[in-house]
Amino acid sequence: MDTQKLRRDYFLPGAIILAGLIISIALYAIRTEEVPALGAGDPSMVRPVNPDDRIIGNPEAKVKLVEYADIDSEFSKQFQATMQQVMSEYAPGSQVAWIYRHFPLLDQHAAAASHAEAAECAGFLGDSDAFWRFIDALQSAAPGETEFPVEGYASVAAQLGLPQAEFETCLKNGRFTKKVYEDSTNAMLAGAEGAPYTVVLIEGQEPFGIQGALSYEDLKRVIAESLTKVQ
Repeated sequence: MDTQKLRRDYFLPGAIILAGLIISIALYAIRTEEVPALGAGDPSMVRPVNPDDRIIGNPEAKVKLVEYADIDSEFSKQFQATMQQVMSEYAPGSQVAWIYRHFPLLDQHAAAASHAEAAECAGFLGDSDAFWRFIDALQSAAPGETEFPVEGYASVAAQLGLPQAEFETCLKNGRFTKKVYEDSTNAMLAGAEGAPYTVVLIEGQEPFGIQGALSYEDLKRVIAESLTKVQ
């Protein structure tokens, strides 16, 4: 995918133990199998996009899709593939940006927060694609409702050419625990009821939320309508 990517370069000194808080937040979240609905939640509470975010596309794009995802969620996996397909079309023209944030539903996927931190460690230690390729590897190895085992991190890290010792230290020290916690907190403030939850930001317009995994066709329709509002 020929797109502009921003690497997160964030330092948190020492180990930050916030797993219990993440769990308490996640317990309020539910995964729904209902048809995704527009206008869900309170998207005006979404945290402003900043260079620390994981972004594909132009960070100054007039239409931004801020996704809160659970790496092990079947619906997040479906939407991941949809977003990749959509961004391959829109990102090169700088029309649309995809901002990826974490919303691990620990009441349903016990390792979801660990996966999120591991992906961040991969992005921190690897090249500009490592964050995205790490998530792709986990989801390819554990499709559908299957959950990826944390014991498999070493194999994925090796495939991506990540320094093994540094990767393990990054996870052990909880370098990105705070980031995952902050993403989760903001997801709930923005109205997330499950994963994925996406807030659509349109320059000069009120943001709106999409709860669930839209199909490729429906997402294209949302983007097309959004772009007409800024042209």
